[in-house]
Amino acid sequence: MPAYLENFNQLLAYGTILIQIAILVLAVALIFFPKTNQIRVFFKEYTFSFGFLLALGGVLLSLFYSEVIGFPPCELCWINRIFIYPQAILLGMELYKRDKSIVDHSIVLALLSIITSIFHVYTENGGESALPCSSPTVVTQVSCATRYVYEFGYVTIPVMALTMSLFILLLLVNYKHSTR
Repeated sequence: MPAYLENFNQLLAYGTILIQIAILVLAVALIFFPKTNQIRVFFKEYTFSFGFLLALGGVLLSLFYSEVIGFPPCELCWINRIFIYPQAILLGMELYKRDKSIVDHSIVLALLSIITSIFHVYTENGGESALPCSSPTVVTQVSCATRYVYEFGYVTIPVMALTMSLFILLLLVNYKHSTR
């Protein structure tokens, strides 16, 4: 492993925590404040910019870890990529074309990514699964329980994916609710 990887992982973990704080702020604003609240207006204005940057970051980081560092993705990682990669395309298209019709599609992809990430975190923490990748005895598969990144006692790659998808979902829900 490269010498810089530990520092890189810590930087990503700090970024994950920062996004989790933003999730908390946005969730509180969605629940307790009206559409005209400054926090909600700010996130509505930058919904697609933040969403695109997060999705693109997820794509680039997943490729960095698998293709540059050499961490082989497990089956749940592949499934999650199916939901994350199109997000970058859809949100990028919205930034380019200003076509708001992608919101519902992106919400569905974010929800599916959240479900996959929650299941991956469950499996990673010792939960049982019928998937072949969850069994440490299957030699041909990469175990879904393998932690390549483990910072601050809870930040792993599935937690990063969950955080990203949850933030994108909240951004889109705020946008949709604010434009009614």
